[in-house]
Amino acid sequence: MSVRTPHLAAVSALALAFAAPGALAKQNSCDDPIVIGTTISMTGPLASLTPGWDKVTEQFAEELNKSGGVMLKSCGKRVPVKFVIYDDQGNPATATSLHEKMATVDNVDVFAGVDWSFVVGPVSNVAEKYKIPLIGGNVATPALFERGLKYFWATPYPMTFNWDANFADMLKNVDPKPKTIFWVTQDNPVYKSVFDIWSKKHEEAGIKMVGSEIFPNDIKDFSSIALKIRAAKPDIVHINSFDNVAVPLVQQLRQMRIKAMDIHFPIASAALQQQTAAYGGIEGMTSVASWIPGVKGEYNEVIENVYKRAGVGLEATATNMPRFTAYLIMVQAIEKAGAVDREKIREALFRGTFKGPNGPITFDETGAPDTKTLVTQIQDGKFTVVWPANQATAKLRWPAPTWQ
Repeated sequence: MSVRTPHLAAVSALALAFAAPGALAKQNSCDDPIVIGTTISMTGPLASLTPGWDKVTEQFAEELNKSGGVMLKSCGKRVPVKFVIYDDQGNPATATSLHEKMATVDNVDVFAGVDWSFVVGPVSNVAEKYKIPLIGGNVATPALFERGLKYFWATPYPMTFNWDANFADMLKNVDPKPKTIFWVTQDNPVYKSVFDIWSKKHEEAGIKMVGSEIFPNDIKDFSSIALKIRAAKPDIVHINSFDNVAVPLVQQLRQMRIKAMDIHFPIASAALQQQTAAYGGIEGMTSVASWIPGVKGEYNEVIENVYKRAGVGLEATATNMPRFTAYLIMVQAIEKAGAVDREKIREALFRGTFKGPNGPITFDETGAPDTKTLVTQIQDGKFTVVWPANQATAKLRWPAPTWQ
């Protein structure tokens, strides 16, 4: 069960509509549902990265509640879970206001799932203010974990210092080996952090940087950048940005018949594939993902059941599983705490180790996780895992045939 609204203007009306007796959370209750508050960027510039996530959230609660919900030792029984869901429109101010409302009006027990570093930064201050444990989803910026907060954790796949870890390992093992790389980076804190860290690491591994461009969020014409890439003739083109803003870049790379061993676009998505199909699409590109069907790991059946009932595809993007993982870990933390008690939940999360879809997840003392991604490649229109080898669902096609 959940409460949803697509627009901030509708919050007051909906609050009245859903203010039924017993709807509000009560700490240490054994009779009321455990209430988890979250916001999703259902509309706005990041909506292409969150298709159907509200339905997935609702179905997650339904799946969990089939067995009675979360086991609470202090109650000696299972207690059902309920979500309160709002649309933050990818706007930090909206997300902050909505989390204030969930803390003071909806009286949620915990927060889980809110995404994007620039949104979660201010939202985490709300969690700290009200001492409500918060597990964010796609929050990859290390600086956010260096503020001494006591109620903030996140489950990004991955943190920026792990961003290219498996991709770099793959490049050490391919034949022929790439010697040059060209970076195209969105003017965004996460992607700039990725560039700062991994441009140096790739260089240290023997892959020389032959070009680097930072582009604004509202760019529509990438032709000048595409021309520079063509002139530099890099072995690797690393597109370091969100998917929706870089659609014209992919189109222009195809139109100019840019050749490379690999075009690496971490945030490749089904939406990007559809929008660039007429130009050859993203076939052959490598990307990253936290999990896709066929990968062995915990919760496989739960994940597939939830997404199937929600009518949402499990297309490989780096953003399709961090939110889901935030839900999974919050449930595990509540079970470890044994009660709907925020302080006990916080203690369970501190330096805790939890089960994740592609392996264990451990938090350090700052709330940062040690998550890593899987390297994927779009083969015959489908996302496949190609690295690490022990988790691969297909063999890497190298160099990428469609970019030759």
